[in-house]
Amino acid sequence: MSDPNQGGLPPPQPQPPPGTSDILSNIPQLVYLLFFAGFVIAPAALIAVVLAYVNRDGASPLARSHYDFQISTFWRGLALMVVGVILAFFLVGWLVLLFWLIWTVIRLVKGFTNLSRNLPMSDTIGWGFG
Repeated sequence: MSDPNQGGLPPPQPQPPPGTSDILSNIPQLVYLLFFAGFVIAPAALIAVVLAYVNRDGASPLARSHYDFQISTFWRGLALMVVGVILAFFLVGWLVLLFWLIWTVIRLVKGFTNLSRNLPMSDTIGWGFG
C-alpha cells in the first residue's frame, strides 16, 4: 500500500495574521511605524500617507479601514498643526500643538493595536481618538 501523504502536494500551511508577519508584507503596520517616525523625521509621515493612498484601492476590507483611518489622521493632524503654529504667536497655539501631539499618539496607538488584533477601524471615528 502507498502512503497518501507521499508524492502529493504538501499540506497548506496556515498563514499568520496580518499583524504578525514581516514588516514589508504588512504595509498598514509599516504606515503606522512611519507615522511614529514622523515625530522625529518629518518626511516619514509624508511617506506614510503616500503609502496609504497607493495601497488603499486594492486592499482587503481590514487593511482598507486602517488606510482610511491613517489618511484621515494625517490630514486632520496637519490641519491641527497648522492652526497650532499660527496661534503659537498668541500662546494658545502651544495648547493646540500639545493637543495635536496627544491626539495623534493616541490615534496611532489605537490603530496599531487594532491592526495587531486583526480588528478594523470604525468608519465613524471622525475627530475622535479611535
